[in-house]
Amino acid sequence: MVRPLDIARSAGPAVEARPATAARGRRWGLLLVAGWLVQAGLRAWLSRAQMVPLAIPDESAYLISARVLTGGVTANFSYSTLYPAGYPLLIAPVFWFTANPVTAYHAVLLGINAPVSALVMPLGYVACRRLGLGRPMAFGVAMVAALLPAALFYSQYAMTDAIYPVLVLAWLLAVHSWLTARSARGQYAAAIGSALLAGYSYAVHSRGAVIVAGYVLVGVFAAWRRLVPRRGAVAAAVALGLPLGAAHLLNQHLSSVMYPSGPRTLAGEALIRLHSVHGTVFVLEMAAGQLWRFVLDGWGVAGLGLAAAVLVIFQRTARTDARIMAALGAGVTLVTAVISPAALPPTQPQAWASGRYLDGMVVAFFLVGAAVLLRGAPRRMLICAACVVPPTLLAAIIVLAYTGGSVPTSGFGAAFVFAEPAVLTQDWTTASVPLATVVALGLLAAAVGVMLLAARRGGPWARLGPIVVLAGLGAVSLVASVQMTSHISQASTPGQERNVTAVVTGTGLKPGQQLTIGTGLSWQIWMPQAYKVWWTALTFFNAGAQPPPADATVVEVAWPGGQPASASWPQAPAGWRIVLADRTDGWVAWRR
Repeated sequence: MVRPLDIARSAGPAVEARPATAARGRRWGLLLVAGWLVQAGLRAWLSRAQMVPLAIPDESAYLISARVLTGGVTANFSYSTLYPAGYPLLIAPVFWFTANPVTAYHAVLLGINAPVSALVMPLGYVACRRLGLGRPMAFGVAMVAALLPAALFYSQYAMTDAIYPVLVLAWLLAVHSWLTARSARGQYAAAIGSALLAGYSYAVHSRGAVIVAGYVLVGVFAAWRRLVPRRGAVAAAVALGLPLGAAHLLNQHLSSVMYPSGPRTLAGEALIRLHSVHGTVFVLEMAAGQLWRFVLDGWGVAGLGLAAAVLVIFQRTARTDARIMAALGAGVTLVTAVISPAALPPTQPQAWASGRYLDGMVVAFFLVGAAVLLRGAPRRMLICAACVVPPTLLAAIIVLAYTGGSVPTSGFGAAFVFAEPAVLTQDWTTASVPLATVVALGLLAAAVGVMLLAARRGGPWARLGPIVVLAGLGAVSLVASVQMTSHISQASTPGQERNVTAVVTGTGLKPGQQLTIGTGLSWQIWMPQAYKVWWTALTFFNAGAQPPPADATVVEVAWPGGQPASASWPQAPAGWRIVLADRTDGWVAWRR
């Protein structure tokens, strides 16, 4: 029994400490806001030069979908992939204020993508605190994680990858809050919040289906084991249905407006491949390519985090919430690695080893790997690092079998897909698969070596080691993001800007006038132009067998290689003349 005097004595310092604790909390809150602003400013600065969509057809589809949701002009994307409505819904408000395509594009990149993508930093800080790191280390790791190309680079494009890492990280934190909340109000809030985030992730991209499936399994298991109140699980189920239902209705609307002849289904592509043993083996081999990129894109540290999570799953002494979250994260990563390439159309042969589909998990497991480096026992760190090497080398061997030793990194499409290997090898023509693998594992070995040396020497070295590791990883990430911007985004902007804007400014096309596309012109040319021509939908005709539509003002046709521009439309009626031609992109514009 404690005497009143003892209580009084023990209460005094606690009461006095509260103002100091609150003041320290406010200072760290301000520091987090400052860190978020720095990250948002960096993203805006890197995006400043882009005037037109570069990643075609993704950006054009998302931008036009957003325009359609606000009552704007549509375009015909029949037989291509249906782009879900979640991200267009986020950027649609931009089109309430402007119809100018350049202004709207800048507003999406600078006003939406940059601040939303930068939320990786404060969310990463919260994750690191839950992983046991102190405030200074948690802040440092979060800043470095937000510099990863997986978290930063795609903010320069009007596409879902700009916000997906934020969604994934916020969802994982909400699920963990649901499992660990101590109050009924906190449990209900976390249950509903995690459900809404899971549903919205599906509304944003099809790989969100894996998140929804994982979430449902965790919810059912937690309710069955009474780890969470069953009423909370019911509330989560109801909340999950709201974004899923809204996404279904919006997708149906976009499909009817933008895909009059029907879209291509990703599920259909996956079923075709998985229907045979050969196709299943092929999918598993492509999954190895995804996991190879998972390790490379996280500089080996994300692989360390995934290995640590797998070990926690089978560690009986670990907390139940930690084992569940480890299983959830690892499961989502592995299933996404299998499902995503399985659904790729055959016209995308390079994307099977793209780093985009696991970008959110790369960021999440980088945080875990950094916590293992900075806080884990040396023996555990070595075990996790040793578990990374064999599967990474095996995946690299499978990639070698596909590529013959190198991957292309020259030109927008190839560089966009294989950017991190290009950075690791410093080769923007063809990146060596063995060299990229060795460099990524070398970065992991260097980080582990520094931390082991710091732990062995102790004293000032114990404090210096984490600083050196974070500074090194941060420098690599920042240099990578800047190089990727200069070699991919900025290098491709002039050519795409010429293709998109010239057809309007060079031909004198004005609002109220009609741009008509001749059959056979590449969709890579006319899709971004469909976004630029904001006042009317493009029309199409067979230039070799049909006269142009009566309302056509400018007709754009393909330029046959090795022939004069006049040969692009031999059946041109009298009164039509060439006003502009682009040999680089291969099109000729005729005006009445």
